[in-house]
Order: sequence, then C-alpha cells, then structure tokens
Amino acid sequence: MENKAHNYRYIEWKTPDEMHFSSLQWKSELNFIKDEHRFFEDMLKEYTLPIIESQLFSRIKELIEQLDLSRKDLKLLEKRVADHIKKLRELLENTNEQREGHVYRQEHKEILNDVTHYSRQYKRLKRDIFQTVGRALKQQKQKRLLA
Repeated sequence: MENKAHNYRYIEWKTPDEMHFSSLQWKSELNFIKDEHRFFEDMLKEYTLPIIESQLFSRIKELIEQLDLSRKDLKLLEKRVADHIKKLRELLENTNEQREGHVYRQEHKEILNDVTHYSRQYKRLKRDIFQTVGRALKQQKQKRLLA
C-alpha cells in the first residue's frame, strides 16, 4: 500500500484510552468494509447479464480485480489493527516503559495514515462500481424500452 504520509501531531497528546478508542473505530470501519465487499460481490453476480449485454464486462472485470486487491489489503490492515490493540493492552500493563510508548504512538500514526489511505481508495472503488453497474442497468432499461 503506497500512500502519502501525513503528520498527525495531535497523536502525541492522546491518552492510551483515546488511542484505544481510535483503534476500535478503525476495527469497526474495517469490519463494515468487509461486509460491503460481500455486498459488492453479490451485486456483481446478480447483475451479470445486464453487465455482459452492456459491453462493460472488461471494466467490471477490472473492478472485480481491484475489489480482490482491496480485500487482501483489508486483511492485512485488520491484522495490523488487531496487533496494535493487543500491544496497547501490553503497554498499559507495563507503564514504566516510556520508550515503548513513543514507538506505539509512532505505529499509531502509521496505522492511522494507512487506514485513511485505504478508506479513500475504497471509496473511489465503491463509487466506480456503482457508476459502472448503474450505467449497465440504464443501458439494459433503454434496450427494453426500444424493443
């Protein structure tokens, strides 16, 4: 996942509870995206015939490949977030390690950057899927009206 790094300075002031809450929000968002992946797969299967008839099959094939890549990236990101949450629990138990706290905050920044980047990419993919399937359905409706 290549992405542009942002400098989130406010993370330096976040408490462990706030970082934990942020991590839980990421986990929730990623779980929602996982459900949406299933929805898009079902939708693309449901509208296979209109897609083939509309000559948009190659575009849909590209989108399906992007959806597969998105799913793989999602699995990696979910694992990173889960590990991050686990590390925070360990860090709270060993409060005497200030160095570990700094490393954890740096990791928190990196994951925040990756989740933000992934979310933006996914929203673009989602928009493209809806537009393409919508175009296919409109073309099918026009053919029915003309027939």
